[in-house]
Amino acid sequence: MQFKKIFYTSLSIFLFSALSIAETIDKTEFNETQAIIESQLKAFINKDAEGAFFHASPYIKMRFNNPQDFMSMVENYYEPVYNPKNYYFMESKFFEGSIYHQLQIISQDNVSYLAMYSLVKDNGEWKISGCSIYPMNQQSI
Repeated sequence: MQFKKIFYTSLSIFLFSALSIAETIDKTEFNETQAIIESQLKAFINKDAEGAFFHASPYIKMRFNNPQDFMSMVENYYEPVYNPKNYYFMESKFFEGSIYHQLQIISQDNVSYLAMYSLVKDNGEWKISGCSIYPMNQQSI
């Protein structure tokens, strides 16, 4: 009887420890992926095509011949991301091996946009696999 009690107590402690480690890893990865998005946004602001392209996933890199083509596409179709006035991280989720971050982006014209970034792991490193932006139909202060 005493053995069972010790066994179940040890098992419970082990499981709770494993869960807390997993939660810490998730928080660390959320922070890491948030920093990657911020680094890419700063590269866009600084007109650093190489720096922005560096954070793109292999699939994104295959779709564009070089960093300049990628930068041109972002400038033409994702202006709020290319030249944000400000941005705020809202929610983050982990789903089926990918991390998703939701941001509010304020354009230079003070229009709010909702941006949804997705990131995937490639050779152990998180890379940006996509970004969708939607107007929030409101002016920002």
